[in-house]
Amino acid sequence: MIRSKILAAFFALWAVTTVAHAGDDYDKRWYISPTIGAVLSDQSDLDSGPMGQISVGRSLANYQGFEFEGGYSSLTVGHLPAKNKYNRVVGGVNLIQYLAPESWTFRPYLLGNLNYHSISFLGERQGGVGYGLGAGAFVRLSQAIDLRFDARYNTDMIRDRGGVLQKTNFYVVTAGVGARIKFGADPSDSDGDGVPNDRDKCPNTPKGVAVNADGCPPDSDGDGVPDYLDKCPRTAPGVVVNADGCPADSDGDGVPDYLDKCPNTARGVQVGADGCPLDSDGDGVPDYLDKCPNTPRGTPVNGDGCPFTDSDGDGIPDYLDKCPNTAKGQKVGPDGCPLDSDGDGIPDDQDECPNTPAGAKVLPNGCALKGDCRRPRPGEQVDEHGCALEHNFILKGVKFEFDSDRLTAAAKEILNQVAETLKAYPEVNVEVQGHTDYIGTDAYNLGLSEKRAIAVKVYLGGKGVQTQRLSPVGYGKTRPIDTNETEAGRENNRRVELKVLE
Repeated sequence: MIRSKILAAFFALWAVTTVAHAGDDYDKRWYISPTIGAVLSDQSDLDSGPMGQISVGRSLANYQGFEFEGGYSSLTVGHLPAKNKYNRVVGGVNLIQYLAPESWTFRPYLLGNLNYHSISFLGERQGGVGYGLGAGAFVRLSQAIDLRFDARYNTDMIRDRGGVLQKTNFYVVTAGVGARIKFGADPSDSDGDGVPNDRDKCPNTPKGVAVNADGCPPDSDGDGVPDYLDKCPRTAPGVVVNADGCPADSDGDGVPDYLDKCPNTARGVQVGADGCPLDSDGDGVPDYLDKCPNTPRGTPVNGDGCPFTDSDGDGIPDYLDKCPNTAKGQKVGPDGCPLDSDGDGIPDDQDECPNTPAGAKVLPNGCALKGDCRRPRPGEQVDEHGCALEHNFILKGVKFEFDSDRLTAAAKEILNQVAETLKAYPEVNVEVQGHTDYIGTDAYNLGLSEKRAIAVKVYLGGKGVQTQRLSPVGYGKTRPIDTNETEAGRENNRRVELKVLE
């Protein structure tokens, strides 16, 4: 009586919950479930034996299902000969109440069974209606196959009493293990990737794409782009990629951003391996902006890539200028140094003899002591070649301390060169002339100029020049070459000259 009430309560629960969940999404596939196991009897005169059954069923809602089932069992009665077995053939319907959602791998259930059975025992065969209550569990092995555990307590009710079967009810326990095999595509797997929707983190994966256990396509390099879309499947970890899975190249220069040291290069600009615009001459100005693309290495340049402006204004850029401090207005050659047409070491603008024969030793004014052509000063007489007739040469820069015959340090430097020139012409005798401006008396200036001429002779003699070749003469203020009305003119008049003696 109690078992009947429990069975009725189970069927009522199953019916109510089936209606409640009828509209829910669930796996509607049919399945077949073979099971083998053992049958036991709680009767003292029955023992145990093998059991086998097969079910065909499907779910009706998220937590409810039903099965058509057939089975056979054979119990050996302990005190009877082996041929007197209790053979039981059953066909019926199972109603299943699941205790866990479909998403669980281990899914326990309760089961109610109504059946018609045929019993063969002691040479008689009887039939009747029976019922059973049980429990079990499905363990998911794959999307189509489950392992099944099942145990039930069954009541076999004999329809006709009589003969050797004196009882109306027989009670047996069955327990078995089997499998459940589902047919068709899993309706709870929207994208058909083998992972049910409730576990599928990527429910819209295209058909045929391989997926991981979470239903998402593999992403071998972890860049966020699945392998089936990834054109660069071995991108290094952490590298930002584009929709193709390849390293991003923001400026489209062919160098990915993670290697690009210049990620904002203008479109179309040629770049090197580091993604920066090419700079062929290494001046820091890229070729596409460089107006002087072949500047020598190490040359400072301006924003156009050209050498900085000409510091001395001689027309030769500093990187080519060997004389970067040339005086303003001085004519220079391609090397930026003052022009020296005759190669005597004296710039043309300072050279009084610009056509000195090659190799001739010259004075600081650029003239050789003989065989040279000096440019005439204003008012001087010239020969047929336009050369000054007199062979006298101003020693520019040879100065003395104020109102004294003491040579300045700069004057001595100049006289060192004069001495070397005089020694190169041992046969030439010269007159050393001293000249003053007009300030002071005639007698005073004449004496001062003579002292200064003598001082030059003494200094040159100390530098190895034979003093007998030198004739000091003071002319005072009698031979001015410039005006005495200006300081510049007076400065020119205070001078020392060498005159070649015939």
